[in-house]
Amino acid sequence: MCMRLLIGIILIMGLMLVNLSFTFQSGPGPKKKIYRDTIYRYKTKAEPDNKPKPVVVASPKPATPAPKPKLPEVAEENRKINITSEIKRFVVKKSLQKLYVYFADTFKVFRISLGANPIGHKMKQGDNKTPEGKYTISFKNPNSRGHRSLKISYPNEADKARARNAGVNPGGDIFIHGLWWNTQDPANHWKDNWTRGCIAVNNSEIEEIFDHTAVSTEITILP
Repeated sequence: MCMRLLIGIILIMGLMLVNLSFTFQSGPGPKKKIYRDTIYRYKTKAEPDNKPKPVVVASPKPATPAPKPKLPEVAEENRKINITSEIKRFVVKKSLQKLYVYFADTFKVFRISLGANPIGHKMKQGDNKTPEGKYTISFKNPNSRGHRSLKISYPNEADKARARNAGVNPGGDIFIHGLWWNTQDPANHWKDNWTRGCIAVNNSEIEEIFDHTAVSTEITILP
């Protein structure tokens, strides 16, 4: 009797152990047992990437060039330039007190003094006006009172006719010349209109102009 009871207890415990060792899959068809102690599930871990990552270097921005220093403006009459060939023509701008000398493919500018009564066209002898219009160089005098001089072909036919109609003498002896007195300042003489109708530069300037001027060179005198 005790033996049977013992065997029954062993069978019950065996069944309980079997129930603990098996699981049953749900779904259609016969349930399949999966042994827990024979199946191992591992979580997949990302393998470390030991390869060096490429270094992305940003393209450098082009360097902005430093602004060039602005050169001081040079007045046209202060340009460092020499007359190197025969002068082609002269242009006088009375309102600016400037003489433009054209040669080769460029020009040089001189500060000038005009007649003491500079505004307006010369009408008669003694009015101290510098004429206006188109003329030519008619004569070169290397020993004039103004150091050197270039005679301007005033009066032309229009000037003579105007003076005749007005009943006056048109005057003459209009020159481009140098300074008259040793006391005159070569750099600043032009600050005063001191001639009797002529166009004056300083002595070194008239030498440069004189040496490169031919008789018959055109000169235009503008208001």
